[in-house]
Amino acid sequence: MQTGNDSVLNGVLVLDAATYIAAPMSASILAEFGADVIKVEHPRLGDPLRRFGTKGSDPNASMQWLNENRNKRSITIDLGKPEGRDLFIALAKKADVVVENFRPGTFERWGLSWETLHGLNTRLVMLRLSAFGQNGPLREQVGLARIAHAFSGVTSISGEADRPPANPGPTSLADYVAGVYGALGVLLALFERERSGIGQFVDLALYEPMLKTMDEAFAVFDRTGFIRQRFGSQVVTVAPTANYRCSDGGFVTVGIPDDKMFARLASAIGRPELAESNSEFVTNAMRVERRTEIEAIVSAWIGSRDRDTVVRLLKDADVPSSAIQDVAELARHPQVAARENFVKRPDGAGGTITMQAPVPKLSRTPGRVTTAGPALGEATEELLKGLLGFSDAELAHLHAKGII
Repeated sequence: MQTGNDSVLNGVLVLDAATYIAAPMSASILAEFGADVIKVEHPRLGDPLRRFGTKGSDPNASMQWLNENRNKRSITIDLGKPEGRDLFIALAKKADVVVENFRPGTFERWGLSWETLHGLNTRLVMLRLSAFGQNGPLREQVGLARIAHAFSGVTSISGEADRPPANPGPTSLADYVAGVYGALGVLLALFERERSGIGQFVDLALYEPMLKTMDEAFAVFDRTGFIRQRFGSQVVTVAPTANYRCSDGGFVTVGIPDDKMFARLASAIGRPELAESNSEFVTNAMRVERRTEIEAIVSAWIGSRDRDTVVRLLKDADVPSSAIQDVAELARHPQVAARENFVKRPDGAGGTITMQAPVPKLSRTPGRVTTAGPALGEATEELLKGLLGFSDAELAHLHAKGII
């Protein structure tokens, strides 16, 4: 991808040798803010994400592939062959960042260990994102987002108390959260390199960012022995807070973090006395103690009104609340339009694809989406000629041997 001189990461060269979502997501974030990201794929198989999810205009490029690998250029190299290893090393010597997410030991088996790459390019930063990290008894165990949700404890507290644990949010939530942390780790290492001149590797386990989302659960367990359980849409430490059904079948979520917000809610539902000093619900501790009663009061009020009315009345009262929207509603919401949260780009096969816009928004050097995910190997010859000076004859030799 060609970047403008005003891009934050203009001039940063990234080799993305990862597959599926988490680590490639890290590379995509870097690409959105100006890094030149080269997607390294197997010559015949490519990244399996190409075939994962809903097919787009091109049956060989899923919608998820196009979305998660935007702004990248694809090069094909068989890393399992000695000549492929040599090609990757030649590129790594010129790179600022290498991203990989293979099972620990795989890159070492290919002769591409951190020690090897760092020895040839001391300024290199390497993101190593795996299921359980580079050390520990589970380091070689296979994993994906669903496993990270379960291992981190997040699944154990997701869903209703009387039903099996539910997968939290989208299937690949852990991948996206880890993708952000991976990009953060790379940026921190690049920032430190400006002072020391020396790169380092970032070791991230897929479950670790999900572990970070478990708020005070582990501190409370350590202090009191309390084990957080599934609580549905309610919150163990505050009340009333839940997802409520409206009379028309829609849902509204309400969050009441403190007594001031509760007083606003009490007024909005026509029960200001609930927040008065002599009320048995005046403090959060009292409301948590009598959770069933206060939740029933709020649920009855919301359940007797349609969703739009509930949303309007709570908004007018400045109560933290929102309609629970589906994809169709969100796609046409005026707030989303005002924030330009979606972009539409060509999909490379004659159609277009709508994608989420870069986050966060920078006032002077914003992120950009220039292209959807690339066709397999579309930039191989361009990159090998431009970066490594290969001749047509050398490229023909590599093609013949199945290296590229």
